[in-house]
Amino acid sequence: MAQPSAAAHDAAAGYTLARCDDVSICDLSSAEQFLVWAIRWRTSAQDDNEFAEECLKDSFVRAGMPEALDALQDYVCATCPLKLECPASRRLGCWRLNELEAHSLHAVSCLQAGLIGEAWLTLRAVCPETRLQPALESLQAIGAALSRAGGTIRRWQAGNPGATRH
Repeated sequence: MAQPSAAAHDAAAGYTLARCDDVSICDLSSAEQFLVWAIRWRTSAQDDNEFAEECLKDSFVRAGMPEALDALQDYVCATCPLKLECPASRRLGCWRLNELEAHSLHAVSCLQAGLIGEAWLTLRAVCPETRLQPALESLQAIGAALSRAGGTIRRWQAGNPGATRH
């Protein structure tokens, strides 16, 4: 996966978790787009679950990180245990990020930088307290796989990461 340019990396400093819906998927690096796509694909309702699972598996294999697929499954189960009623075809075409996607990106970037406490606080906004530890462990595995594949996730401005919605 390609590393973002220095200019693109600096642009992420302007991303704020509280205003994630202002961020377009087009502004993300390829590694960031892949993670958002995978989360969207896994959280969305599917017409053919077998096809959906095979597609996701194939994508992780092609990205050079098949070992991270189980971690993604575990992460989504922790943060979004029920499939969204929005079909994948609609959600995948959305240009704007939602809170789960933005907080996931920021938490992975924190984990890649060794900032476990900040990642924990970030996940509190999108994950029930009882599922935080498995979600964090899953994201750590995803971040490590992304790093091995050459992908880096950029940090966002956290704003008030301790505020929870649960």
